[in-house]
Amino acid sequence: MNEFIYDIPVEQLPIYRGNHLILRTRHPAILPALLAEENPDHIVGVRLLSLEADSEALNAWAPGLPLDLVMTDPATEFPLLYRHTNLLDNHPARVVIPVSPGFGKAVKVAVALDFAVLLEAGQPEPALIEELTEVVTFYLRQPSVTQPVEFFHSTLLGFYHDDPMPLWVVVDENPRYQRYVTDAGIECLPGRLANVEVAVAPDAHREHEIEQVLAANEDCQSCEFLRSCGGYFKWPHRDYDCAGMKRLFGLLQDAAAELRRDLDAGPA
Repeated sequence: MNEFIYDIPVEQLPIYRGNHLILRTRHPAILPALLAEENPDHIVGVRLLSLEADSEALNAWAPGLPLDLVMTDPATEFPLLYRHTNLLDNHPARVVIPVSPGFGKAVKVAVALDFAVLLEAGQPEPALIEELTEVVTFYLRQPSVTQPVEFFHSTLLGFYHDDPMPLWVVVDENPRYQRYVTDAGIECLPGRLANVEVAVAPDAHREHEIEQVLAANEDCQSCEFLRSCGGYFKWPHRDYDCAGMKRLFGLLQDAAAELRRDLDAGPA
């Protein structure tokens, strides 16, 4: 077994057996029997690729195993989350939501149902930046929010503790440790790096990796949010204008400073 975590379609299990795995499937009912003889320590998590599928078979199976519910069209799929709430009884369950028009309502429903959220932000256009701004304000100011919405949550904590974590790590696209296997069995880097050539050594120092490889763009080198972003929004198109994303980072930075002031002013 090597040090990588492989995100694989469940059909590729015989090839990658013995490695640390994230399994993807549209048919969750097959998993309990299929994995009955597998070493549970090797299964890092499961990604359910269809919210239409019946997930009841997973409710009491492998308690504690992280589950991702992956949306493709959040504007229409958010009502389907209600049928999966029983998963929360035994699993840390997260909804993966692409930043596409109308995604904000899906975020609010997911959080209201007590799911954590992971946003797939891509390189959003200005209209989506405005919706992202509304969602980050909801996350920061709505008292009923009790679950993390990533990437906001980890970025906020990074600013608060002055110990930022680059988005590659926050959103599970760390090229140092993670690999994605396509349905055709082709192994590549995770997420937005899938179709580009990036050489990141497993033993590379994080700061060197970010500055020399992932954030080599001149705009990144002069950006005050480099340590938090890590060049994430310059991929795959290196000419992307990050002005809107910098505004979001600024909101999170200001919120962290406000939180620190409030806590400092409170009783010892």
